[in-house]
Amino acid sequence: MRDPDFPVRQMVDQWVARRPDLDPRPMALFGRLTRADTLANGAIAATLRAHGLNRGEFDVLATLYRGGEEMSAGALAGALLLSPAATTNRLDRLQAAGLLSRLPDPEDGRGVRVRLTDAGRDLLKRSVEDHVRGLESLLALLSPDEREQLSALLARLLHSMAALQD
Repeated sequence: MRDPDFPVRQMVDQWVARRPDLDPRPMALFGRLTRADTLANGAIAATLRAHGLNRGEFDVLATLYRGGEEMSAGALAGALLLSPAATTNRLDRLQAAGLLSRLPDPEDGRGVRVRLTDAGRDLLKRSVEDHVRGLESLLALLSPDEREQLSALLARLLHSMAALQD
């Protein structure tokens, strides 16, 4: 197996050689985050593909399931951080596959409620179990304490980065 960290270490060595006045550690950290994200996304996509889903479709089913299996289309779009058009596109595909249904919203005459079908619920339950097992395998070399530490550090990083956006 090739060393997945080699390109990052090589990049650091090259920057040190060319620009010894710069600290390449921030680039190394974000390089590792990017590489980890790429590897994780590939593994997640393969797991979900085995269930006939892509990540966006899985996210819709999972959000509905977590949210009580029914919600307004607007609330669903908000929870997914998607535009209404992108949400509609995903809902169209999932409805055509029989995994969800759309009903008039009794509280909003112009609105739509989205509900998981039995088939959608069953598929989500199967796929989420495989998804969690896949994520566990990606973390296999980290101890429980290391996982908690990494999660806490990433949460702090997210807060730091978000503060810069405000």
